[in-house]
Amino acid sequence: MRRAGVGSLQFAFSPETSHIAARFPASFAVAQLRVRRSSQCHVLASIPFWRSHPIDTTMHTSLRPFFLFGSTVCWLAACGGGGGGGGAATSTISGQVRVPELAPAALARSEFADWQRPMLPGEVVVWLEPGHAPEQLATDGFDLVRSGGSIAVYSAQAAQGKSSLRDGATADQSSERATSDAAVAMGDRPGVRCATPNFLLQRCITPNDTFFAKQWHYPQINLPQARDLTQGSSSVIVAVLDTGIVSAHPDFAGRFVNGYDMISSAAAARDGNGRDANPEDVGDLATPQGSSFHGTHVAGTIGANGNDGVGVAGVDWNCKLMIVRVLGQGGGSVDDIANGILFAAGLANGSGQVPPQRADVINMSLGGPGLNAVLEQACDAAAAAGVLLVAAAGNDNSSQPNSPAAFASVLSVGAVDLLRSRAPYSNFSSTVDIWAPGGDMGVDRNGDGHPDGVLSCMSDDAGALFFAFENGTSMASPHVAGVAALVKAANPALTASQIRSILTATAVNGNGLPNSGKLVDALAAVQSAQGGGASVPLLVSTPSAIDFGDSATTSALGLENRGNGNLVFDNFSFQPAAPWFSGLLSDVTPANGIDLDSMAITIDRTGLANGVYQTRMTLNYLDMATMVSVDVEIRIQVGASPVSADTVFVLLVDPITLESLFETSTTAGSSFAFAMAGVAAGDYLLVAGTDRDNDNILGDDGELFGAWPSLDVPQAITITAGVNSSDLEFGMEDFVAVQSTGTTPRPTFRRKS
Repeated sequence: MRRAGVGSLQFAFSPETSHIAARFPASFAVAQLRVRRSSQCHVLASIPFWRSHPIDTTMHTSLRPFFLFGSTVCWLAACGGGGGGGGAATSTISGQVRVPELAPAALARSEFADWQRPMLPGEVVVWLEPGHAPEQLATDGFDLVRSGGSIAVYSAQAAQGKSSLRDGATADQSSERATSDAAVAMGDRPGVRCATPNFLLQRCITPNDTFFAKQWHYPQINLPQARDLTQGSSSVIVAVLDTGIVSAHPDFAGRFVNGYDMISSAAAARDGNGRDANPEDVGDLATPQGSSFHGTHVAGTIGANGNDGVGVAGVDWNCKLMIVRVLGQGGGSVDDIANGILFAAGLANGSGQVPPQRADVINMSLGGPGLNAVLEQACDAAAAAGVLLVAAAGNDNSSQPNSPAAFASVLSVGAVDLLRSRAPYSNFSSTVDIWAPGGDMGVDRNGDGHPDGVLSCMSDDAGALFFAFENGTSMASPHVAGVAALVKAANPALTASQIRSILTATAVNGNGLPNSGKLVDALAAVQSAQGGGASVPLLVSTPSAIDFGDSATTSALGLENRGNGNLVFDNFSFQPAAPWFSGLLSDVTPANGIDLDSMAITIDRTGLANGVYQTRMTLNYLDMATMVSVDVEIRIQVGASPVSADTVFVLLVDPITLESLFETSTTAGSSFAFAMAGVAAGDYLLVAGTDRDNDNILGDDGELFGAWPSLDVPQAITITAGVNSSDLEFGMEDFVAVQSTGTTPRPTFRRKS
């Protein structure tokens, strides 16, 4: 057993039991570790099963870890004060900072201004106060176009004769900007309750959840368009076999039916008893750094409340969630998992209990190597009872099959990244039936300032409720389970076998997926369940994002009307402008709802400075007078990784006050090596970070930041007078914040200069 001393606070790290035993003086409150998981898989009882997500997943706003003892902030550091005083003898410390190859968070897009949104140029729509006639406002630059009731539409004379943004006008000279300014002026007039440009609203239900825009994984499977057809049904039940649930999370309000805690071992359950009717997740202590709360993230992808103005959205906004807890500390046994499957299917099981209504779909983001006969029997029985079983294929980057995903009665799900390619961790055996977004936390290809993980609900051992990015086939599987629930809602008469056939038959090509694999398509699946296409146009691009990296120059884009009507190409525009882009459309003829257009894209980096360039291309088609649009994110890189151009500042700080006492800087030219001479004896924290915004603060959002020996478990360095320290190597990571409720703000560090 390895021990780490922290002044009067000690932690005993036990690799045998994968948990942290903490001993605190009686005067100290218990501190909570908030750190990253680092193991590739979690081992379950008699057969090793993993929660199907790989390493390096949780992202939220607290620095991991730090403690708040009364009013004194300290990390895992001796509480003995920093250096800076004392005798004449000093020391030199040296080492190297590891810098990740990740696009800088500074690429995060700003929101569109009003004048950048689609509108009818020149038109201002007004809501009149009672008693005011619309004709009274048809003066001083405005002409009345039409009116009725409280609403009147005016033509802004200031916009007349100006060109549109989509016709190449500059922002300041565009009819859209003039229209927006005119609407502001109209809103200040007496008798006007409100006035806005006559914006064009598009089909596709887009939820108002705070972080929906960061859920790139839904447009990838055409989920927004599918929501025009159904948002799910409360009569459909999806069982989530996992670590349980943090039911207090606000994005689950009203969504649960009775579940069960099927963990037979009181020690593994950590709730004081064995099997019981309460599937609450009390934490699994999955790693020495803390609990995974894996089931909460998985359940959020399936069914977090949508369009409620809070947090994130799930795939299905109305299905009921049946939580069956089968994974505890150390994992989950075959016995518990098999009985959990039977319970969810409404079949006799070891608990002696069955739910009033069985689940329609079972999601299992778990697995282990080989083919287990007991689990196969349980899966076969559930399938025979009419349940569709969906499971994660595994994260071993292997072609070997796993249980339960490889069973014939289970729909096995592999993971793709933002580019629709196989995620680097995903298994790829011939038993994988379908693919879905699992993400890749190692990159930020869409330039939104966050790693390309799947965003969903999360909690921690301190009880904080927040939202986190994770990646893995565990994140892919609930996408498919959620789409299966939508299909069932679209046509309740469908059997589990028919739903499975629809999902696989309507899946579309990815980007070179193994064994000719196909990506789940929510829109096509729901349309098939309803017996045909939509009654309105539904414009779909394949893919929805293109990353050209630092060398690719050509790519192709497919455009298809998955609905009804006759779509005719009108124009395309960019935000921001992209002079390095050129595109050639082919087969641009009046479509009959099934014709496929294509765009050949060419990138020209000539004359561009080194860096990352990103734009959103909007393609606009017309169905009679109705505009139908689709957005495609495009990113290119010129020259070396932008991260390599960063200056990294290295600080020695007082572990009590967090005051910076010594500072140096380093760059890629010196391989990010550093050295500080003249360091006085004492205890210090060693931290490093970028300062891209030049605010003299390290550790704020959008920056790279790290601490020795790791950001997960920073420790104090004791400098002895006259004794040099070398080889102090540690890494940095991209700091991002989504949202955290009830957590203590993380500390930041001010540079000396």
